[in-house]
Amino acid sequence: MVASPHIFDVTVENFEQDVILGSDAGVVVLDFWASWCGPCKSLMPILEKLANEYGGRFRLGKVNIDQEQEIASMFGIRSVPTVIALKGQKPVSAFQGAQPESAVRAFLDKVVPPPGEERLTQARAKLDTGDIQGAIDDLKVALALTPGLDAARVMLADIAMRDNRIDEAKGYLAQCKPVFHMDAEYQRVQAKIHAAEQAGNSPEATALKARIAANPADHEARLQLAAVLAAEGQYEGALQTLLESVRLDRGWNDQAARKQMIEYFVLAKDQPELVRRYRQALATTLN
Repeated sequence: MVASPHIFDVTVENFEQDVILGSDAGVVVLDFWASWCGPCKSLMPILEKLANEYGGRFRLGKVNIDQEQEIASMFGIRSVPTVIALKGQKPVSAFQGAQPESAVRAFLDKVVPPPGEERLTQARAKLDTGDIQGAIDDLKVALALTPGLDAARVMLADIAMRDNRIDEAKGYLAQCKPVFHMDAEYQRVQAKIHAAEQAGNSPEATALKARIAANPADHEARLQLAAVLAAEGQYEGALQTLLESVRLDRGWNDQAARKQMIEYFVLAKDQPELVRRYRQALATTLN
């Protein structure tokens, strides 16, 4: 067989680097085999074919148990072929005996990340460096490769909100599966959209502050002001405005101020100390 960067022979010398440490970088699948084993000869070509087909989404390590008895003993190998998948330096799945290609493929699909995951990781790295368009391109490729990758849709929605493209962001979230609605990132972006929508329908902050100064019990103005401040990233001001509303009348409009504070805790999750302080202040006010 032609040499492949995705397939290697496991030895005592390369075991630590290529198998143990290698499983931190991605899935490593070990095929324990022997030259005298008939089923091994039917399984190995399937594993080699899929290692190349998956294009580096996992690496296949072949362990000749007669030559590498120490490694076979380490894994407690009693019969061959035995296949063990490692991730994060730990075995995560295994099977014994020769299997048809469909079964091997099903085994791999349970332990190997979807093809779009790599692009998702690249997109996150580009966002961190400020390459917004590069991140968008990677996210769209990720979705083309793995249409069910809702994390990519949430990231696209979050990017859209940077320019206040509310309808576009809502469109991405609407495509997410219902089960993904409990994801923390989904909820954070949803809260950001809600805040932006409220801010878009509110008078300017100065007018709202004037209304509150004239009538401290104008809770509607307080909610609108909090929305304006949150949309501008002024989370402390938004939370303080809502907290004062709770202190004045916690039950107003079915506890609207308290509920909006909880939304903003999600929105401001990258400021954990701020969230902690206002969670504590809210709990103290309610008790």
